[in-house]
Amino acid sequence: MQKRIIGIDQARAVAILLVTWKHSMASFGARGQLQGWPNVALEVTMQLATPIFLILFGAMLELVYRPRFESGKKTETTHRLYKRALQCYGYYCLAIVVFFTIMGTYSLMSLPLVFTGFISVPYSHLLAFYTAALALSPLLIFARIRFGLGALVGVALLVHLAHPIFLQLPPAPELFGRDYLQHMSGFLYGKGVDFIGPSLIHGLSLVCFGMLFGYGLRSNHSGKEVHTVSSTISLCMAAFAVIIIALYWDWQIPGGSLSALLDASLRIDSHPMYFSIGILGALALTWMCIALYDVLKLKIGLGLRVFGRRSLFAFGIGNIFAYIAPSSLMLYFGMWGSVALLFGSVCLLTFLYDQYEMRRPSLSSLYPSPAKTS
Repeated sequence: MQKRIIGIDQARAVAILLVTWKHSMASFGARGQLQGWPNVALEVTMQLATPIFLILFGAMLELVYRPRFESGKKTETTHRLYKRALQCYGYYCLAIVVFFTIMGTYSLMSLPLVFTGFISVPYSHLLAFYTAALALSPLLIFARIRFGLGALVGVALLVHLAHPIFLQLPPAPELFGRDYLQHMSGFLYGKGVDFIGPSLIHGLSLVCFGMLFGYGLRSNHSGKEVHTVSSTISLCMAAFAVIIIALYWDWQIPGGSLSALLDASLRIDSHPMYFSIGILGALALTWMCIALYDVLKLKIGLGLRVFGRRSLFAFGIGNIFAYIAPSSLMLYFGMWGSVALLFGSVCLLTFLYDQYEMRRPSLSSLYPSPAKTS
């Protein structure tokens, strides 16, 4: 049985904490309030959260779900992925209802279009993406098994080589004089309105790179339970990402490229440099966590795994709290105190939810099978 890589759980926990902190800052207008390099460092770090999620999602497809497919558990694994997709969609719909109730932005007539992804909702793009990505995951795994990992990575590379073509694509036409379909075209391929990225196509390409990353993290252990992973693939991915960044970076005006990263312009354009920087960030964070928790066996900070385990809950509840957090909190706690209070509340609820899930009895224990009771 393959040993679980703790570093991946820790890296995913760091990513969800970064997203929660980013949304907490946005709720109280704290983005961009810092000056100089502290602001640059914080913004760059927060921009890495989404690519880290997608890379690690792909790694888990390769490390956990693909072996289950190949061991004959295709139906069971597919059902599990679909169930997870429905959970993501449930949180997405809940966020829409809360946002609609608080903001009153959309009419009742437009809600069906919102629920199907035709209208963007702040903070919840990643939930919509994960709903689609999880639903498509069985097909990704099937393609990986049938055609090989090289074919998937090749298609992913083609997506980014076609970046100039994507820039020229028009958004979807208007429907009854409204821009409903343009929200969907933005979600699908990146050309639409209120689009923050990454698109489904570009995001899935990053998931494919994550599967390649996961292939290099296959763990082996001897009778002494020595955990080893291969770094060759990670080094090749890092080298390729560095080359892409070097080619696209504006060396005459370096600040321009940095500003495009900080203000999310690269993300909105689905620019190859955004994904390359994200790949580097994911590799650096994951390998650092592997070194600390799988190689050095560090115990400090292991409690953060709860956020990796309950990342969907933390993200979903974090979005809702970001909607309902009253700006009047700043009168009592100040801007940064309000950010910390919102962030801490989401963390506390996630911890309590994890405790509930860990301790609640399973259905099998409540209702034993007849064979066990006889």
